[in-house]
Amino acid sequence: MVTLVLRNLLRRPARTMLTAAGVALGVGLIVALLSISTGVQRTADELIHVGHADFGLFQGDVSDFSRSLLPESLAAKVAQTPGVRAVARLKLFASDGANSFFVFGLDPREFVWRRLVVVEGRTPGQNEALVGDRMHLRVGEMLQVTRARSFRVAGIYHSGDAFEDAGAVVPLHVAERLATRPAEITTVAVAVQPSRSTKQVAQAVERRFPGTVAVTEPSQAIRVDTSSRLIVDTGWIISLLALIVGGIGVTNTMAMSVVERVREIGILRAVGWRTWRIGALIVGEALGIALVALGVGLGLGVLAAHLFSDHTSTSGLVRPDFTAGVFAWGLAFALGVALIGAAYPTWRAVRLTPIEALRRE
Repeated sequence: MVTLVLRNLLRRPARTMLTAAGVALGVGLIVALLSISTGVQRTADELIHVGHADFGLFQGDVSDFSRSLLPESLAAKVAQTPGVRAVARLKLFASDGANSFFVFGLDPREFVWRRLVVVEGRTPGQNEALVGDRMHLRVGEMLQVTRARSFRVAGIYHSGDAFEDAGAVVPLHVAERLATRPAEITTVAVAVQPSRSTKQVAQAVERRFPGTVAVTEPSQAIRVDTSSRLIVDTGWIISLLALIVGGIGVTNTMAMSVVERVREIGILRAVGWRTWRIGALIVGEALGIALVALGVGLGLGVLAAHLFSDHTSTSGLVRPDFTAGVFAWGLAFALGVALIGAAYPTWRAVRLTPIEALRRE
């Protein structure tokens, strides 16, 4: 059976590869789309829980999280909302250079800064910064943030948040000057009173301050990040079209293969092959195309996701996250196309009788 499948696929190698290429594009799109979407949710989870906050308040409908701009004075008003235990202002600023990282502007008097565990060094002074333990820097080294501004590393901190531990911390007013946005912050981190529901308090804050979005769960990230929402919505539409087109391509390839091999199928039936074996042969060939497409498509998807994240405005904030679930969806797409494409050719092949097949030229 395996030998026949391979032989039949290699009988028309150009046709087989072109069909596999069409399916591979769909697989690649699915993998790239889902990895970016998963990356958005992962980053959102880390950002909204900076300092172990219960939720984060952002400006609504911005292209990505780092472009949220809220007035610094808003934090004091949010603190007066019933159920809010504490608030912390946070300014997010991306450094220059090839190895970009995020600088967190924090107020030493607020809970996000106070929850940093300084594992080495001391509290920073003038023109100094703290760096996360994932930055792999040493106390006393210089940290280049912009072409014109660098800071001496005063200490190494650990927060327990991978996103925060891969960045640096400077006083809030310093980060605002670096971003040339005085008195404007990226988000308000909110800690809720133990006896209150996080979602209810978040909804109350949203109602009180129209134009803001209180993000409590990573799945809500798409409510803030409009570029990711556009990517996801467009991607699913294109993926559906790719599924249809891929299915038609596989159907056409397998139908032509059945027509070209009518006598061969008749001989197989005449020597005792049952209809289920004939059907399994056709489905096996479709699955062979799908496996080739899967291998190529996974590579294309990984490449496309990295190209997108490295060459867009979200490059510093969103990195693709290639989980097992992402690759499982790629596999499901390839198998779905194969089964859809094999349905009609299989039905046609099993309906052939040995006498009818052997009579055809």
